[in-house]
Amino acid sequence: MTSTPCGGTAEQKSVSAGEAAEEKPASLRRNRDFRFWWGGTMLSAIGDELTAVALPLIVLLITDSPLHAGLVGSVESIPPLLLSLPLGMLVDRVSRRAVMLAASLLSAASIATVAIAFLLDGLSLPQLYVVAFVNSLAATAYRIADTAALPGITGPHKLGEAASQSETIFGTSALIAPPLAGLMFETMSPAAPFLLDALSFVAVAAAILAIRSRLGPEGAPEPLRWRRELTAGMRITAGLALVRALTLLTTVGDFLFAGIGLLLIVLAKGSGASGFEVGAVFTAAGVGSLLGAALAPRIEAGLGLRTAVVGKHWLTALLFPLLLVDLPGWGIGLVWGLVALQVAVLNVIQMKYLMSQVHSDQLGRVQGFMTFLSKSSLPLGYALTGLLLDRWGTRGTIVFFEAVLLCLAVYALLGRGLRASHVTRSEDAGSGAPDDQPLPSRRGSER
Repeated sequence: MTSTPCGGTAEQKSVSAGEAAEEKPASLRRNRDFRFWWGGTMLSAIGDELTAVALPLIVLLITDSPLHAGLVGSVESIPPLLLSLPLGMLVDRVSRRAVMLAASLLSAASIATVAIAFLLDGLSLPQLYVVAFVNSLAATAYRIADTAALPGITGPHKLGEAASQSETIFGTSALIAPPLAGLMFETMSPAAPFLLDALSFVAVAAAILAIRSRLGPEGAPEPLRWRRELTAGMRITAGLALVRALTLLTTVGDFLFAGIGLLLIVLAKGSGASGFEVGAVFTAAGVGSLLGAALAPRIEAGLGLRTAVVGKHWLTALLFPLLLVDLPGWGIGLVWGLVALQVAVLNVIQMKYLMSQVHSDQLGRVQGFMTFLSKSSLPLGYALTGLLLDRWGTRGTIVFFEAVLLCLAVYALLGRGLRASHVTRSEDAGSGAPDDQPLPSRRGSER
């Protein structure tokens, strides 16, 4: 018999997973716990977006300094870069419900202090720096624990649909929260978006408490070995061929498109687009992302994993050179909206197979590693786009982007991780990866 990472035989694990799947409703819409997860995650995402807009606005209001507004934003980038790996380790060692609950209440408390201090005329710049750091720390911990807890809520056979819903949540919040924050800030009070944000996180905490599923991790943790645990996410990812291939594709894509907003603004302005048309370009991207998230499970189910991923990359490589044509603003928005649709499809597929191939007790460390990769690529990618635009202009930058996209398309077509994968359709994915067991996870019983 084959042993699994957490102890017990593969046959026993299969029976346990099957029993767990039978206990879950056939539809996520009927899954009470998933509805609470969905509501809590949506509120959390909207809260993060509200703060992302309102915080620099209030810094500018009290200091009239763009420098300080930028520095406060920089402080928000510190926790994901420095703490995502240890936070992932924490999520795999303690109650994920407790992590999510503590993160929600910490966000609520820190953000409420901004509104209260402003209303009492006591708001200071040092306080805003502290709030930026604390709220970013809480948001990072929440998102890692949130993803790690999701398979326990949905069961192994609904991960594709759950990944689609997750991508939809963040796409929706990115569309509605920024204008809402600006509107409340200008028409009601600068304190208003912070009060709404704080209340949203109280509601998030209530949703977490309402979830009945056991969110893990399972059993008793192994003795703590800091160096091994901090690098575990990287080693687990490297040891799973399919996850490794998808992670490489998404990470390089994140790096490449980190500064795409800057490129599109320069391109649209160069074509004579108005401010409204520039905004419409990003609205089109948001709509494309939502459509991609909704269609991703059907695309993968109909085409199979490899065909869906390969097709996504070749379609993106074919669409992107259209930006070299002298398009009007709406044309740029259409092209980028279609590219954004393809990106969302890959994000959903990557999240689904991350959750299905990685054992539940290892998801925190792997998600911590994914968070580190994603967040570290953003400033570097943005700086690269600015450098390319300065040296080569828009056309040279687009040609460079296209060269990288073609390399990704060739890798998707010929890469061993996708070619050798035994998982070809969404319904074939299980709750673990029996062929790839890079780390033992825990002693203890299944639950």
